[in-house]
Amino acid sequence: MKIGEVCNRKLFKMDGEKSVLEACRVMGKKRIGSVLVTLRGKPYGIFTERDLLSRVLAEGVDPKRAKLKDHCSAPLITVDESYTVKECARIMSDMGVRRLLVTSGGKLVGIFTSSDLTRVLSRAPLDF
Repeated sequence: MKIGEVCNRKLFKMDGEKSVLEACRVMGKKRIGSVLVTLRGKPYGIFTERDLLSRVLAEGVDPKRAKLKDHCSAPLITVDESYTVKECARIMSDMGVRRLLVTSGGKLVGIFTSSDLTRVLSRAPLDF
């Protein structure tokens, strides 16, 4: 199964100059765990719940004043939509990440998360 068949095609983007608090409000309202951070309209990094905890709150940074570009995970870890789910699971495990950005022809087209992996595996026949 190819990752392009099962990734989430909804990418929520926010400019890196926006505050962490603004991102948290969007993430809460949309019930998502991350937002794609852009600089000058181009993908730059990803801001996650883990970034909020470890890079903002744990460091005593004010979320109202903190800019996304300064507290997101970068560079982005991307895979082509032709990768298999198994290949992506291995990459996620080896790199210790919970999200991969999916590309097609060099352009971002989706996101694949550990929750997506769980969903896919729960519906697939076991062949271990």
